[in-house]
Amino acid sequence: MRAFLIFLVIAGLGGLYLWQKQNDQTATPSNANKPVATASQPVSTSQPTPAPPGVASEHNWMKRSLDRARDVTQKSRDQTKQGQDP
Repeated sequence: MRAFLIFLVIAGLGGLYLWQKQNDQTATPSNANKPVATASQPVSTSQPTPAPPGVASEHNWMKRSLDRARDVTQKSRDQTKQGQDP
């Protein structure tokens, strides 16, 4: 009985995965209708310039988290320094 329940859970997860994968594939062709930009300027072989400190892409959540942690740490240090000054 226990093995049957485990089998049902695994089969259900597999079915969910296949259903989601099928839905993702049907959504992809709609993106094919969008025009593709052509390169009118020569392509540079250098690395792209990084964003200035403290500015991260909305999709780069890891960098935003690190930037926020650094800001909070700096503010905490400044408050401690101000509190210790006579």
